[in-house]
Amino acid sequence: MPLPIFYINLASRPDRRDHVERQLDALGLAGTRIEAVTAADCAGIPGSPLNPGELACSRSHQKIWQLMIEQDIAAALILEDDVLLSEQLPAVLDDPNLLAGVDAIQMETRQTSAMVGRLVPSTAVGIGRGRLMSSSMGAAAYVMTKAFAKRLVVHPRADMLSPDMLLFGRPGSLFYQASIFQSVPALAIQLDQTSDGRRGPGRSDLDEHRALFASPETSRREPRWRRASRHWAHHLRLIATFAASGELWGARQYRLPLADDLQRLL
Repeated sequence: MPLPIFYINLASRPDRRDHVERQLDALGLAGTRIEAVTAADCAGIPGSPLNPGELACSRSHQKIWQLMIEQDIAAALILEDDVLLSEQLPAVLDDPNLLAGVDAIQMETRQTSAMVGRLVPSTAVGIGRGRLMSSSMGAAAYVMTKAFAKRLVVHPRADMLSPDMLLFGRPGSLFYQASIFQSVPALAIQLDQTSDGRRGPGRSDLDEHRALFASPETSRREPRWRRASRHWAHHLRLIATFAASGELWGARQYRLPLADDLQRLL
């Protein structure tokens, strides 16, 4: 049975809806549109450090997690509507062992460095996945199980962190606690990573909220001692979490590679 696919889209962005649906159709895949939560829906909600646009993004992802639970969907691929997908994605989704021992798989890269455990090969030639052991930002394309969704909908920081920080970042701490993997090479990027940048469908509705709510406080550099403290705390926790199981041995820190067809678009 094909893995269900959901994509988040605002009614005011038919250009992005067309962008996603054209890609899925070209790949022989079918997705279900999920109406995005708007910034207006989240205005005035107290207690979150996220601005209304960021909180709306988080709540949109939460909407799919809750849907998976209510409809008893064992696992799904979740997309944002500014995603670019590799032509190799369908072969990976067809891997019968895709979800073996997995809570979530980060399919995307923001072209950053990450620590990834020894790669488990997939049935798709040249594609593997490794245990994620550091931050890998982006929430435009990921696979998640229903069991993991159940943990997330009651997570105390679900409204405090952006979806990628919660799922795949150090602040969420989930990669220490759950079986979260990274696709290598990555099979998705966001449009703003390409040479076309933020034009057309790449234009983000969050930009105006980021500008409106930006402050000198948020732009100040973190003291060096605090960064160093977080760095060493992370490495100590990696050892405590992954050394005994042997998963740490063979792990490597490197700039995440990107599928060739996506690399050409940068």
